[in-house]
Amino acid sequence: SIAFELDDPSKLTVATVLPNPGWWNGDTPESIASGFEYCMAAEIANMAGVDRLELKNLAWDQYISGTATGFDIAIAGTTITDERKQVFDFTTPYFESNLGIAVQKDADVTADNLTEKTIGVLQGNMAAQYVQETLGVTPQLFQNQADMFTALQAGQVDAVVTDTTLALTSTNASNGALVVVGQIKLDQGYGAVTPKGDANSAPLNEAVETLIADGTLDRLSEEWLKPFFGTDPNSIPFWTVG
Repeated sequence: SIAFELDDPSKLTVATVLPNPGWWNGDTPESIASGFEYCMAAEIANMAGVDRLELKNLAWDQYISGTATGFDIAIAGTTITDERKQVFDFTTPYFESNLGIAVQKDADVTADNLTEKTIGVLQGNMAAQYVQETLGVTPQLFQNQADMFTALQAGQVDAVVTDTTLALTSTNASNGALVVVGQIKLDQGYGAVTPKGDANSAPLNEAVETLIADGTLDRLSEEWLKPFFGTDPNSIPFWTVG
């Protein structure tokens, strides 16, 4: 039902950033065969009449800079911002995005004292901009999600600020050692990505809007994300920090 312009018509090459459990289940492109964004990409490929997915794993800073090439579309939990729209074309949001605050269980981190704590963020993530510009805190920067939460568990940072969904998947895997205690409302969402002005931008947006309208993405969220979150993201209280 959609028509892509592909370098290789036999496959859809999708860029993402691994690891990202729940969204892409597996550590390498070759090992992944499930997850919310994986299945979303598979549905999009099917709508384009393509029966093979090829995943291109990028480092987050390489991906978000817009300098990477060699892919048709990208799906990597990318929050839509005006700044990023200068580099990418975004689809209609397919998932709401807020910022979650993860800490060690029973840690003394509150909305009132967060700005006094050592905060870890993912380089290039919306949280990095928020922590620096809105909270006025210089955070510790990490290149990937796994290293950031390892540092939190080791006590090298007091708190991690990242997308609520990513915070929940990482804390849910910690066997109770880490928890998400609050979130900051951004009124933003994740969009699928193409390079600015790309011929595939319009058909990709059409595909995403179809998957939203027909309930496919709700079904994928229930199947692949809910088990990894361990709780309903809407149950996490919203904080006014400062």
